[in-house]
Amino acid sequence: MVPDQSLKERLSEGFNGDILTDVMLRDHTSLKIGGKADYIFIPSDPVSLRGLIEALAAEGIGYVLIGGGTNLLVTDDGVDDVVINMKAFQGLERVEKRGEDRGEEVRVFAQAGLPLQRLISFCREEGLSGLEGLVGIPGTVGGAVFGNAGSYGYEIMDVVQRVTVLKGGSLVVLDREDINPAYRSGGLSPDTVILGVHILLKRDDEGTLQEKMNEFLQMKKKTQPLGERSAGCVFKNPPAESAARLIDEAGYKGMRVGDIEISTLHANFFVNKGQGTAGDFLALMDTVIDGIGKRFGIVLEPEIRIIGKR
Repeated sequence: MVPDQSLKERLSEGFNGDILTDVMLRDHTSLKIGGKADYIFIPSDPVSLRGLIEALAAEGIGYVLIGGGTNLLVTDDGVDDVVINMKAFQGLERVEKRGEDRGEEVRVFAQAGLPLQRLISFCREEGLSGLEGLVGIPGTVGGAVFGNAGSYGYEIMDVVQRVTVLKGGSLVVLDREDINPAYRSGGLSPDTVILGVHILLKRDDEGTLQEKMNEFLQMKKKTQPLGERSAGCVFKNPPAESAARLIDEAGYKGMRVGDIEISTLHANFFVNKGQGTAGDFLALMDTVIDGIGKRFGIVLEPEIRIIGKR
């Protein structure tokens, strides 16, 4: 797809938000890798988002959603589809009905584009427990819910009460019992667009929460390359196993293809040491998948999301 003024006008009819053209997606990912997108639409409200998706369907054009661009690898040739960035959806509030007293539980609503760490900070400041293990995880609330982000025994879907989504052009509220999350999966279909989530948290002491979060964050700093350009964990952990341990035991820690290196701090992190490409990244992934399969009889599955022309 090539940027076309007539197409842009049709897609932007009734649209509120920003529209970017001829954008290098490397500037929108934590890896700093990725080719071009002809369009990035940044809707400012659900009505504009729904109208855009309907307009794209009428034109026969696909779309991909991005949030913080953290657990994401964009191929070097970029994407043909329209990119929709949800970063304008950053609402956050405690939800309490007038006169309601839920005792030890407090409900919070967060929109999909809200940075996850802003939600974590809010919970600490408000004395709300249930997400402290997710401290230090980058990305947005929507991405965290879709991938059921977790760490140190905490998973975001453990506290989700309901999820508001766009599905098939309709606004739908999914209760937790209607969703079947799993390890690194929020249990939502790929065509689901998350708008926001209600979570149920427990009251706790701010100082206690801060202490827990500091402990978790210090452990992460010692074991993960937090200051480097990465996309987080590359592979899912196999059942009752650690992908990092397998990669380390196979001797791949520190291996490099081009400027992409398997972190010497955590073998399930691939870091961009300079001008790394998606081709380098994928080649290193293939080497690890093949080697682990041959040595351990285990097939590693990607945890990162890969989009674009291949």
